[in-house]
Amino acid sequence: MSWALFKYNIKNNYFIWILLTSIFIFYFSIILTMYDPESMKALDEVLEMLPEAMVKALGFADFGSTLYSYLASYLYGFLVFLFPIILSIIINHRLVAVLTDKGSMAYLLATPNSRTKIIITQMLFSLVSISVMFILYTLISIVFAQIMFPNELDIGKYLLLNLNTLILYFAIGGIGFFASTIANDTNFSLGIGVSVPVLFLVFQMLGNADNKLSFFHGLTLFSLLNTEAIENDIPFVIISIIVSLLIAAILYGLSIYIFRKKNLYV
Repeated sequence: MSWALFKYNIKNNYFIWILLTSIFIFYFSIILTMYDPESMKALDEVLEMLPEAMVKALGFADFGSTLYSYLASYLYGFLVFLFPIILSIIINHRLVAVLTDKGSMAYLLATPNSRTKIIITQMLFSLVSISVMFILYTLISIVFAQIMFPNELDIGKYLLLNLNTLILYFAIGGIGFFASTIANDTNFSLGIGVSVPVLFLVFQMLGNADNKLSFFHGLTLFSLLNTEAIENDIPFVIISIIVSLLIAAILYGLSIYIFRKKNLYV
C-alpha cells in the first residue's frame, strides 16, 4: 500500500470522521442515560400509545428487561446504521470517484505506484475508517455502561452483536466502494452509494412493520443482523457473519479488478 496516499485520505476525511463518530458516541450516551430497569414497563406503555407499525418499523417492539436487550432493541433495530452509513457513503465516494472526476487520479497514476497499489490502499482505508469508528464506539460504550450500570451489561453478547454489525458494515461499505470504482462521474457514484443502503433501510423497516411485508427482509442486507439471535441462535449469527464477509470480499475484489482494467479517461 501507499502510505503517502493513506495519509492523504486521513487528512481529507478526518473532520467528517471525527464529527460523525462523536455524534454516534454522544447519541449512545444519551440513550444509555435513559435506561432504568425499574421503569421499563412504563417505557413499553409509552410505546403502546404510538402507531404499532411505526414502533415495529423502528425496531422498538420489545425493550426486554436487561441492559443488553434495551440497547439491542433501541439502537440496533434501526438507529445504529445511520451514522456509519453516512460515513461510509461519504468516504467511499471520495476514495475513487471524486479523485477521478477532479483529475487527481491522473497524478496518482503518474507516480511509481501501480494501479493495484493505489486501489488496495483505498480499499484498506475504506475498511479501516469504519472499523476504527465502530471499535472506538464499542469500547467507549462498554466503559460508559460499566460506569453507569456496573455489571449489568452482558459484555460477551454485546461484543458478538457489535462484531456482527461491523462485518455487516464491511458489506455495505463494499457497495459504496464498488460504485465509486465503476463510476465515470461523481453523480453516478453518489447515486448508487446512497440509494442502495437507503433502499435496504426502507426494506428493513417495511419488513419489521407488518408480518405481511416480512418478505422485504429477504431484499435487504440488514436482515443479516438479528439482535435476538445473539441470545438464542448463535449458528444464525455465524452464518450472517460469513455471508457478510463473502459479500464484502466479492465487492471489494471486483472493485480492485475493475480499477486495474478500467479506462479511467484521465
